[in-house]
Amino acid sequence: MTAVTPEEINTFLGEQGDFVNSGAITVEDIVGETVTVRWKYDENLLRPGGYIAGPTLFTVADLCGWVMTFLDGGITPMAVTWDLHITFMRPAIGGDVIGVGRRIKRGRKLIYGDVTMHIDGNPDKPVAHATVTYALPS
Repeated sequence: MTAVTPEEINTFLGEQGDFVNSGAITVEDIVGETVTVRWKYDENLLRPGGYIAGPTLFTVADLCGWVMTFLDGGITPMAVTWDLHITFMRPAIGGDVIGVGRRIKRGRKLIYGDVTMHIDGNPDKPVAHATVTYALPS
């Protein structure tokens, strides 16, 4: 059992305003060490050609990493991104982006994980993959 629910996280995020300037991102599910988030498709935020922009995918990965820090001790607003590497695998076009983050290790100071992103309905066709490291507050 995790220390926080998706509803609690979404309420917290809603209280922060759209600080990531990337549209509506919500936490959909938390099961064990796995976090699922959704970026709601918004055609006003697309690049030419209808592509979902790389910074949006980066934001999905970053939010997954941040939520991974909440799994044990509850909402940890001051946990910060330590490192994030992203690989774009195919164009992200045509729907909500689903990010599935898996926490790999929790150390004393750092959380390590990875995030695979796909367009809703196409989980077998990832559009991006990221590795994330988050630093826990002292």
